[in-house]
Amino acid sequence: MDLVQRVKNICLTPNTEWPVIEAEPTTAGALVSGYLVPLAGIGAIAGFIGGSIIGYTVPFIGGTYRTPFVVGLGGAVFMVVMAVVGAFVLSYIINALAPTFGGTQNSDLALKVAVYSYTPALVAAVLKILPSLGTLAGLIGGLYALYLLYLGLPRLMKCPPDKAVPYTAVVVICAIVLGFVIAAIGTAVVGAGMMGSGALGGMTGRREP
Repeated sequence: MDLVQRVKNICLTPNTEWPVIEAEPTTAGALVSGYLVPLAGIGAIAGFIGGSIIGYTVPFIGGTYRTPFVVGLGGAVFMVVMAVVGAFVLSYIINALAPTFGGTQNSDLALKVAVYSYTPALVAAVLKILPSLGTLAGLIGGLYALYLLYLGLPRLMKCPPDKAVPYTAVVVICAIVLGFVIAAIGTAVVGAGMMGSGALGGMTGRREP
């Protein structure tokens, strides 16, 4: 199934799409390269355009702030890399927790749950091209991703329906902690990039005596 059709189906008809995903023979490499990276890349490009070209309006102060080009580009690459790393870490957590909630361990299916349930958040990231809408869209996409996770866990990981809520809750808590870690790393990377960009600008701005 092509990417656009899968995005449409998992977002609009998840109850009928999860069984299709479960039965679909897909390798981890194909799932990441053919689905996760393209979607994450589109959002990263949108974020780069919004941050480095369109710019952010600073509340109560006014004016427009733009992330330096090189820093914004590095941040976009970082977002894609972290999307892949985050999906694998989350799939490991999903798989490890499965027996605790009466489910069956399967690393391939766990990766499918991690990647496909995150689809709404990846799609919402496209709106980062308009920074004023990016945060709200990300929140809505994230909440819907939780619903997809709730539907996908009992179907793919075979946990009893009555265990789906606590299973989802624990996975979400782990995902939030993971998100904070990624955000902290990203802040450090961007901060270092800003400092490096400023230092480079200062060096190129100096005149030799």
